[in-house]
Amino acid sequence: MIFLTHHFQNHAMFEKLTAEEILEKFQERKSILKNISALPKLDKFYISFLSKYQGLEITPDILIFDYEEALKENKYLTNNYPTISNKLWMVGRTGQGDEWFLDKERNTIYFYDHNLGEYVNEAQFLNLGISFLSFLQMAYLYQSLEDLLDENEMLNESEQHNFITIINSIAPNLYERYPFKYW
Repeated sequence: MIFLTHHFQNHAMFEKLTAEEILEKFQERKSILKNISALPKLDKFYISFLSKYQGLEITPDILIFDYEEALKENKYLTNNYPTISNKLWMVGRTGQGDEWFLDKERNTIYFYDHNLGEYVNEAQFLNLGISFLSFLQMAYLYQSLEDLLDENEMLNESEQHNFITIINSIAPNLYERYPFKYW
């Protein structure tokens, strides 16, 4: 019985949020944007986020741009790296200067390691193979992990396994593809 209780506590530690639960965490913009014609045709959830909410930091590795910052960063991308900007839209950055992108055609999230230097071609980007909503679900799971690590220093093997399992429930092998390792 004790094992079962502990198992359920572990499971509750990491919960994948629904779209509605994620939206509740965002701060609304002062005014909702109605004219978003400056945006390319992108993931509907992402467009909705940009038009209604402020940018935010979910973890030090996942900062999501607001509408104005996204336009500014992507204008720079268009002016300096047109080949990349035709395929990818920058949605955010990490605290270390790495970047998060949304594939304009497939609507999947890509990661770019700033240590690679200049953007040369799409092969430099790591495709996480998840939608923007799934990216946010993953981000909030990593936020929970970081909160827990701040409290406990380290998770036991069972807790680590639980975390990896829930991350991989978003997409197969997502934990292994995620560019930052925790253990």
